[in-house]
Amino acid sequence: MAGRIFGPWRPGQTGATSDLTDTDGVVTPSRESCGFRVRVEDKHFDEICVHLGGKIFMGNAEAVLQELLRTIRNQPMKNVEINLQEVEYIDSSGVAILVAVSRASQSLNNRLSITNVPDKFKGFLHLFEEPAPAPSGVLRPPQGPNLLVQIGDGCTALYNNALDILAFIGAAMEALVRDLSRPRKLKWDGLWKLIERAGSDAVPIVTILSFLMGAILAFQAAVQLRKFGANIFVADLVSVSICLEMGPLLTALIVAGRSGAGYAAHIGTMQVNQEVDALKVMGFDPIRYLVSPRILAVALSLPCLTVIADLSGVVGGALVAWFSLDLTPTAYFNQVHKVLEVSDVLKGLTKSLVFGIEIALIGCLRGFQVRGGAESVGTATTSAVVTSIFILTVTDAVFAVLFYYGPRL
Repeated sequence: MAGRIFGPWRPGQTGATSDLTDTDGVVTPSRESCGFRVRVEDKHFDEICVHLGGKIFMGNAEAVLQELLRTIRNQPMKNVEINLQEVEYIDSSGVAILVAVSRASQSLNNRLSITNVPDKFKGFLHLFEEPAPAPSGVLRPPQGPNLLVQIGDGCTALYNNALDILAFIGAAMEALVRDLSRPRKLKWDGLWKLIERAGSDAVPIVTILSFLMGAILAFQAAVQLRKFGANIFVADLVSVSICLEMGPLLTALIVAGRSGAGYAAHIGTMQVNQEVDALKVMGFDPIRYLVSPRILAVALSLPCLTVIADLSGVVGGALVAWFSLDLTPTAYFNQVHKVLEVSDVLKGLTKSLVFGIEIALIGCLRGFQVRGGAESVGTATTSAVVTSIFILTVTDAVFAVLFYYGPRL
């Protein structure tokens, strides 16, 4: 039996080559007049064979497709075999028909196979690739490299990345030493602008946040120290923690979010616009021209900002002690003078100097690693901030260990 292509058959009418007339009197061409034949044969209870014959070309492609789709959908839950033994001619539209029928069979969870392809069409029908059937209800895992290959690729990428970082740090330190050894050749105008952006512009936010941090520490200490009548020791806790730990670290995090991200975005945009390549063509060293001044600017600015942060934090603690613990400012600052040593302040400034070098290096490195467009610049900016936070925290932990065990050695 075979399905219809266009309109319904008029009852009682037979014949393969005559035109058809539907119930409304509209004459539609028959399958033979369209140049193709479709015959359906039931092979097994779960499989049908569709014999396709005649000529299949662009003129009748739509009719062939509709007939095949109607045949498949009228036989649900049956695999389909398309027999091309009787096909006399087929072009690229015929291949497109087979692809569409294959997709329709997949949507019905049926298997489609092409059989008895004439020799003269085999070279042409290689464009049609029958998809391999997947087991019902089973998801195939994505094909990829095995675990050992993935581990090897990861180690190789880590090794190459480490080499690039070391090479960049070496080049940056070389350029920095060269500039410091010949300060007259350094462009001080550009350096002062970088110092202004990294240092002066950050003074308001550093002052406010440090003041709040000192107040928070004083509030938290007051709750416990009031129980033992040790209100005076609030000055010890606030001054030492601010000058030795919280001041340098908080200031470094603020500068990393401002200057580190800005350096990554600026140099990354220059990479995208090929301005770095233009500097090389003009004979300028990009490392010395872009990286060295930024390292100097942050390294000089961060200790100054740390001093401001220390003062703001101590003052914030003094205000809380005055209003919450009835501790006069005179008594508070006398206790600060007794407990806070110059070495504590110098340790914090030493850490801030190292923090500044790390922030500038990380920001510039991420900027030079930009490849692509705006998305890559955004990724580099985010990576610069996250990497800076991680490195600063690790460095602060190393300094804490050194300051603790150093005097005992």
